[in-house]
Amino acid sequence: MAFDYSSLQLSDDGIADTWKEIYDDSLSLPWNIHHILRQTILLPYDFYDIITVYFLLPSALCKIVPYLFLHGQSGSGKSTAAKIASYLHGVGINTSSDTFAAVRNSLEDRRYGTAKVQNPDNPEDYTLQRVARNTMMVWDDINSQTFTSQPNLYNMLKFGTNKSTSTITVSGKETGDVLRFNCFCPKIFSSISPLHLDDRFRELKRRLVVIPFKRVEELSDVRKKELRITDDNWQGKLIDTEAYDWKGFSEKFDNFWDLELAQLYIDSRKILSKTTRGLGSQERSISIDLLTTGIVCGIWQDEDVAVERLKAYWKWFKSESRDTSGLGNLLSEFIRREEKNAKNAQCELSIPTSFLRTQVDNWVNSGYLFEKPRGKEVKELMLDQGMRMKKGQWVKG
Repeated sequence: MAFDYSSLQLSDDGIADTWKEIYDDSLSLPWNIHHILRQTILLPYDFYDIITVYFLLPSALCKIVPYLFLHGQSGSGKSTAAKIASYLHGVGINTSSDTFAAVRNSLEDRRYGTAKVQNPDNPEDYTLQRVARNTMMVWDDINSQTFTSQPNLYNMLKFGTNKSTSTITVSGKETGDVLRFNCFCPKIFSSISPLHLDDRFRELKRRLVVIPFKRVEELSDVRKKELRITDDNWQGKLIDTEAYDWKGFSEKFDNFWDLELAQLYIDSRKILSKTTRGLGSQERSISIDLLTTGIVCGIWQDEDVAVERLKAYWKWFKSESRDTSGLGNLLSEFIRREEKNAKNAQCELSIPTSFLRTQVDNWVNSGYLFEKPRGKEVKELMLDQGMRMKKGQWVKG
């Protein structure tokens, strides 16, 4: 005899467990997303607001968007964050096994929708028209091979940040056939691989907003205290997104960006594109739509708060990418080894520039570096390590 076990999961009103149980109707959608993120993932840095703002980007209104890169080991929560984005936008999650053609077709299908357009002379009369809609693409667990084996996919990411230059040409099925494809839209992808530090994808790096993820046991004691968790109670502090039915959640996003808010977004972006100061040129170009979204949605109080928030993030990112880059780590280990050798020889540390150049060449030839770094990059990293140049020698400064 068969049983309808699904009936056991229904509440008194006949509705199964849904996202509505963790959604606070007294708060706006942006702050609900912010609170849901805080209840589902434990970040090593307080970047919940930046993730929230990115999730809310209205692609139909944006002009230049970065990509959100969720980086961390398995079990660190990055896949959970990606799922929340997919629920919010009502889209499936792409994986490394998806072909470029499938990704292209999926994006084409979701980019447009149908809207009722009123007749200005007769408000009761309207026609259905194909219009751009807000959307997002979400990838989970991709790696460097995803890009190297599918160059078209990498080109889609490389050119898909700027709406004015986002149309790429790809080969069709028949010889000589070419297809033009608009690849613009915000994109989220997660990986255990440090793609943002891979020199093969350096053109992608400057288009990324990187959010680091760590397992709970890897969090510092200071961070655990900030999150108000301990090694014993952290599991009880988190909610399981898999325990809820997220059907209909994307309607909240669709309804949020109504015509009134969209107009406010357009007007605010025009102002911010002229007034925003304090960010580097590259950072500024990919931050304007983030700034506008954060301010219009109420996550950031005003322009000053928003700019300071992103300035702090970009400062952290520069430091993080410098300190964890392959070259930076290699130089650090190299200097420590030479210091040990100098100590054993009872002399001061002194590294000839020619010796350093030879060492860098060896790293490239051995595959530790994908390509030879510029001399300026090596010099800056050596200075960061506390070294200084003196008569053709690197010495402790």
